[in-house]
Amino acid sequence: MNWHRIGLDLFIFFLSSLKLGFGGVPAAVVAKFPFFKAITITTAGGVTGAWVFANISQWALDKWHRLRLKYFPIKKDRLTQPHENRFIAKIKTKWGLAGIAFFTPFILSIPIGTALAVHFYRDKQKVISYMFISIVAWDFIFYFFYLKFYFIILSYFHFHHW
Repeated sequence: MNWHRIGLDLFIFFLSSLKLGFGGVPAAVVAKFPFFKAITITTAGGVTGAWVFANISQWALDKWHRLRLKYFPIKKDRLTQPHENRFIAKIKTKWGLAGIAFFTPFILSIPIGTALAVHFYRDKQKVISYMFISIVAWDFIFYFFYLKFYFIILSYFHFHHW
């Protein structure tokens, strides 16, 4: 049993659960994983991350809501919502859950995108389903992009010896 390869597989799995586009997939390409192994490990890591962070996010948001109500009760005479609430409502209506899921793998990280989606839409199964579709689609795109430009990207990260 090769412990180094198992450790590398687990590292790429956990890296994919946090940052798919700029973490897990490039690491799988640099490690020269075959296509099926790279897609399987990075997709499993991304989907596992979305599932874990959806559950953690809902729990944390519920605790935060109870804490906020206990120490900062809502005033009844309030006529307008704060600027932040209007901004969040604008983002939600403009992009929706599909937009959040679309941008999560490459602009947002999986924990942040999943937490935003759970905050806006309480249905965890729907959030995880959208994230799953987005993660699988972006996983293929990222894999072929990094595979095509592997030597160009790698040359930027190595020192040139004279």
